[in-house]
This record gives sequence, structure tokens and C-alpha cells, in this order.
Amino acid sequence: MTISTRLTAAQYRALWTRDLERCIAVGEDHLEALVPTCPGWTVADLVDHLAGVYEHKILLLEMGKFPSRADTAAFQEPRRADPERLGRAARELMESLERREVDEVAPTFMSDDQTVGFWWRRMALETAVHRTDAERAVGERTPVDAALADDGIDELLWFATAPWSTSGDRSKWSGQTITVATGAAQWRITLGSDGLGVGTETTPSQASVGGSADALLQWAAGRSGEVLERRGDLDTVALLEAQLRGF
Repeated sequence: MTISTRLTAAQYRALWTRDLERCIAVGEDHLEALVPTCPGWTVADLVDHLAGVYEHKILLLEMGKFPSRADTAAFQEPRRADPERLGRAARELMESLERREVDEVAPTFMSDDQTVGFWWRRMALETAVHRTDAERAVGERTPVDAALADDGIDELLWFATAPWSTSGDRSKWSGQTITVATGAAQWRITLGSDGLGVGTETTPSQASVGGSADALLQWAAGRSGEVLERRGDLDTVALLEAQLRGF
């Protein structure tokens, strides 16, 4: 699919840094708070998870391949959550990415984008969504930057097209179409018998889901409770939502 929402590495870094600083601030004072969007997790678990994600990507870039379980054992073992560790890992990962060109080859889990730029995007968006998770834990949820949120929707819909993305019941997929739209971007989803397709056509669909970029990013990331407008065939919308929840 053609990506038109992508930001520059500098933009990703600036937004990633802002969201990271908020995660650290929440973690410093509320480690025991429960995270409603991550059942069973506290803010401590979220901080530990995000630090581990960064450390994994540092190793991935160094090795030029996906690390094995043995490679990642040191930071996958249960650890006491440490907001300072989170900050250190993020800085090291940003520095590792900055030493490379955005179009330099790097291993990713999407076959049609094997570049360093993929990880600038993925890490900025991973951090943005988890920042909102942390804020929900303390009742202080603020929106994700609109341009980054549009990009996140684009990314998560793209992930849903991958052959390994097989959650939900596909037995009822028979070419249904759903339009997903924010104020600035629009996607047309097809639930085909051979998989999920994403395009940018403006042809009318059987169903639609609309809302702010922030709300639709949360929806695409499997977070519930957002204010959205669902229209048309709601059974078709439910099929798409089941697919998105699986990532």
C-alpha cells in the first residue's frame, strides 16, 4: 500500500521524546497504578515492557537480524521496573538509529519494508500508545499528536494485511468493505477471502468508522472506550475489529 502519512526521522524523534518523557514522569510516581487498557499490568509492568522493547531493537540493529531468546535473556527476565532504565534504553536506541540512514537495510517483521525508517516509525508509535496507557492509569489521558496518530492508523492497518495476521473469524470474509476516516486521512478496507486489503479509494463502502485521529489510533490498537461513529453494516465493522484486536 502507498504510505502517505509517514513523518521524517526528526519528527518521529521529537514526538517519541515527548511521549517518552511523559511515560517516565508517570512511572516515577505511579508504578503500582493499574493500567486499564493492559489487563493485569501496572505502570511498572508497562515501563519494564517498553524498556525491553527498546533493548530488543538495539540488539536487532547491532546484530542485523532478530535476536534469539538466548540473546535477549538478560532483559526478558522479570526485572524491577526502573524509569531511568527506560530513559537510558530509549536514548541508546535513538542514537543507534541516528547512526544509520533511514533507507539503510534493517530486519523488520514486514517484508515490504526492511529499513531503519521502519523502526523510527514503529518505536515512536509504540511509545505514543503506551504513553496513553500510562496516562489512563492515573486518569490523565491526553491525545496523541494528530499527524502521528494518522500515521499510526496507517501502520496498524498495514500490519493487518500481513499473512501472519490471522486473528478473528475469517470464514465470514467475502469482500466486505469498510471506510476508516479521520479529518485528514481515509482508508478503504476490504475483507477478502484471500486476506485483508487496504487502499485509499473513495468508492462508497458497506460500512464506515470515523472519528478523530487519536480516537481511531486507539481503536486500531485494540483500545476500547473511544468516541467513534460506526455506520452501515455493523457486523462488517465487528469483523474488522476482531482482526485488529489480534495484533
